[in-house]
Amino acid sequence: MRQFVEDHEKELLLVLITMLAVTRWWIPHVRGFDNIYVASQWVLSYDHGLIRRGLIGTIVKLWAPIVTIEDVQRAAFIAYCVFLVFLLAGSYALLKHKERNGRLFRLILVFLVTPATVPLLARDLGRFDMFLTIIALLSMAIVSLGRHVWLIPILMVAAMFIHESFLILYAPTIVAATIFVYVWNRRETTILATLVGSVTALVTAFLILYFYGTPSLGYEEFSRVNQARAAFHITPLSMHECYFSIKNHYELASSSLFDAGSIANLLLALLVLSPVMLILLNLWSHALKNCGAHRGVCWLLVLATLSGLLVIPVATDYGRWLSAITFCNFFALFFLVSRGVVNVEELTEYTGGSFAVLSVLLILTYLLFGPLHDWNPYPYRDNLFVSSFSMISVMLFDVGFCLRWRSLREHIRS
Repeated sequence: MRQFVEDHEKELLLVLITMLAVTRWWIPHVRGFDNIYVASQWVLSYDHGLIRRGLIGTIVKLWAPIVTIEDVQRAAFIAYCVFLVFLLAGSYALLKHKERNGRLFRLILVFLVTPATVPLLARDLGRFDMFLTIIALLSMAIVSLGRHVWLIPILMVAAMFIHESFLILYAPTIVAATIFVYVWNRRETTILATLVGSVTALVTAFLILYFYGTPSLGYEEFSRVNQARAAFHITPLSMHECYFSIKNHYELASSSLFDAGSIANLLLALLVLSPVMLILLNLWSHALKNCGAHRGVCWLLVLATLSGLLVIPVATDYGRWLSAITFCNFFALFFLVSRGVVNVEELTEYTGGSFAVLSVLLILTYLLFGPLHDWNPYPYRDNLFVSSFSMISVMLFDVGFCLRWRSLREHIRS
């Protein structure tokens, strides 16, 4: 370990500095913490029967019978710091065993500063998505290591009772990764049992929430009881979403696909993320090339990481769905790197030449741009300077990376 740190001290230091840089996005929001909708769901508990999203509030009640904004701030920030520690540990493990010529290091930096990943969680501090992402990261690490796999069904059930969107946003990627390991490892019985247990746990948790997730109290009494637990005024929307059934909730979640402004925000956010999409597409091409006879299960993993697209026509928080998709893709690809399916030595697109300059430009752009927003994901439609700089920068990266990728492919063919 000491020798590794000495050999890669600059890379590790830069990873740590990058984490601190993206963490700055929580500071102005925690000081004011004006997202009362997010804080309101921390008061939910199982005191009056089963309710969706009630697990976190039930745990919080063990030490905070009355929930304050300060309680939510502290607990959410601790969870965020835990997430950063997990990311740092995972980055260290990958760099230690797989690093070649700074290629993986550059990919990790791009992952950390992407507006839809860590910065978005920092800006949206307090939302339950943080816990879902932590559980997804832990589950993928467990699948990759092949140790304590019995924890995966337990983690999945916990995630479902934190927020039911886990079933669509993250669970498919974890299940597909488990299938991948089962096929790749010549169908080990332990992995098969984990796979069956995970799917059974997910289906059971969903059915329980679907049929029994509505409390027995009337809506007015339910709101009054939860308000009594909060030292702030809870929002009616947060109570309405959790009181009614999953079916009613999705009928309530109006989509903005027919709103011109919302569509513009979504398209601009996709344009800002276009360099990341190109990088992910390139990495998946390497993965599919190396899968050999297991190409079908690799395609299954690719499709599973895109499961968040199913939510876009239904609900309006496009930034959150893009975030989940981006996290799942990076988690899946780092999982494939850890298992040697994506060979870092083959990633010649990410070393030397123009990529070094392009990657620095992209990282600085993303640090300036900051996180996407949860609902209208593009936050700078009215800021001409940030918008112009960001769009010029990402298009320069797109053109440069495509040209480099194409030239390397032609060189290999010749």
